[in-house]
Amino acid sequence: MEEGLQLKKGLIEHCHAHVDERMSTITRSLRSIEESRNGETKSSAGDKFETGRAMMQMEEAKLNAQLGEVMKLRETMAGVKETASGDRIATGSLVATNRGLYFLAVGIGKVKLGGRTIFCTSLTAPIGLQLHGKQVGESFTFNELDFEVLGVV
Repeated sequence: MEEGLQLKKGLIEHCHAHVDERMSTITRSLRSIEESRNGETKSSAGDKFETGRAMMQMEEAKLNAQLGEVMKLRETMAGVKETASGDRIATGSLVATNRGLYFLAVGIGKVKLGGRTIFCTSLTAPIGLQLHGKQVGESFTFNELDFEVLGVV
């Protein structure tokens, strides 16, 4: 159990760092767009200016949407506790199955930590939906593969 809690703590730190890095990258990009927009003056090539401005607005809208998603990830991570999550699989659970380890928090994919490979996924991902609410000893089939829950931290 202690080893599982240490692994979970490391995963929480890794996920927080990943979310923070994504937020920083998006924020820098938004700042860059704002600086470009403020530094741009209307030239004699009016159509070219308008096209460039429209492209910047589209990029800014895309980045703002991504920023909103990252804020949701940050909220999810704020609710994840380093303690054992209980008998039933929920957000923040570290789950051992016969097919690998899964950390249910944010969907950042495969993570190598402490010599182990863990799949970080969200409860809204297909595998997360299958795992949600299960407890040790329960089984399910996903992508034509049989899974058994061996442990939950």
